[in-house]
Amino acid sequence: MKIDVKTYGLHLTIDGYGANKKRLDDITFLFETLNKLPEMIGMNKIGFPHIIQFTEGDIRGISGFIFIIESHISIHTYSKKRFFSMDVYSCKKFDHKKVVNIIKKLYKIKEIEVNVIERGKSFPA
Repeated sequence: MKIDVKTYGLHLTIDGYGANKKRLDDITFLFETLNKLPEMIGMNKIGFPHIIQFTEGDIRGISGFIFIIESHISIHTYSKKRFFSMDVYSCKKFDHKKVVNIIKKLYKIKEIEVNVIERGKSFPA
């Protein structure tokens, strides 16, 4: 018996270096980014973003998370290090290049690492 399979979804990771310190340290800016991004990329949010700020020694930053019907989006910022890290995981196909361009502009990222991973390659169709 043959079982049809398909890829479950895409997992986009973005690591940004040399990002704008002020934006990395702005809770409202992160909230608005997570609140608006799902619609901008054709996703559907569930509720509002959850944001946590932390200030432990050298590691100052903000983390944010939003559930989307298709899965989730998370962002972690480290203003002192000018570092930005993001995950977009979705069972619905999306334009990962659009996400990269939006984030690069919003956070004024100078150098960026992008990974696109196909998840659940043997997911039953």
